[in-house]
Amino acid sequence: MFYENKQDYFLSYEETVSLQYPLHLHQYIELVHVVGGLLEMQIGNEKYLLHPGEIALIFPNVPHSYHTLSKSGETQLNIMNSYVDLLPLFKNQLLTKHPSTPILTADQIHEDVLYAERRLYELNPAESSKALTGSLLSLILCRLFSELSLEDYREQPPQDIPGGVIAYIANHYLEEITLTSVANHFGIGKYSLSRIFSNVLGCSFTSYVNTLRMDYAVMLMMNTDMNIFRIAMEAGYNNQQTFNRIFKKTYGCTPKQYRMVRMGSHVKNTSA
Repeated sequence: MFYENKQDYFLSYEETVSLQYPLHLHQYIELVHVVGGLLEMQIGNEKYLLHPGEIALIFPNVPHSYHTLSKSGETQLNIMNSYVDLLPLFKNQLLTKHPSTPILTADQIHEDVLYAERRLYELNPAESSKALTGSLLSLILCRLFSELSLEDYREQPPQDIPGGVIAYIANHYLEEITLTSVANHFGIGKYSLSRIFSNVLGCSFTSYVNTLRMDYAVMLMMNTDMNIFRIAMEAGYNNQQTFNRIFKKTYGCTPKQYRMVRMGSHVKNTSA
C-alpha cells in the first residue's frame, strides 16, 4: 500500500482502458462513476463489484484499489478527486466518518448528481472558480449523503499496523510529528516502526513525511496566493530555512524559483 498525493485541488478524468491500480490511500475524496463495463474495487477491508450506473464514494485516508473486469473499449470510468477544503459544509463528516456501504446503485443516483458531474467535466479547473467547482461538488455530496449511512471511524474494524500508521500520518503530517510520537501512539518501538517504513514503503520515516509536506506545499503554490513563509508554516515546518533547504533538495531549486517557473506572472505574493 502507498500514499498518493496530487497537486491540483480538483481533478476529473475518464478511464476507458483496463485499469489495475494497487491498494493506496490519499487525503482527498474520490468519486468513481461506472458508466460502462465492470469494476472490482477494494474499499477499506471489503471488496465490491460495480456495474454500469453505480458510484463509489471513497472518503479521505481510506485504502482502496481498482481492478477492471471489462476490456478496453467496453469500459468507461468517470473519476473525480477533490481536496476537502473545497467542501466546507462536508469537511467534518468527510474527515471523521465513513459510509457503512460506500457504493450507491443506479436507482439511488439523483438526476442532480448526473447534472453536476456533467458540468464538472465541461469545466476547465484552471480557468473556473473554486466556488463554482465546490458548489457543484457540494450538490453531488448533498444528494449522495442522503442515501448513505455514516458511521464514526472508531466503529471500524482495526486496520493492520502498516495501514494504520500510513492513515495516521496522513491525518497528522502537517503537525509536530516524530518517529517516536507515532511509535508511542501505536504502542510499538520506534525501531520497529522504522523497519515498517523500510520494508513496506522503502524509505525512512523522515523522508516519507517530507514527501507529503512537499507535495502539499506545491499544491498550495499552484492553487493559492500564499507567500512562501506562510506556505512553509502551513506545510508543517517551524521555520522557512528548513523548508527552503528540504525543498531545494527535493526539486533542485528554491521555492521562489519553482513558483516563478510553474506559475509565471499569474501568482502574486511570491516573496520568500
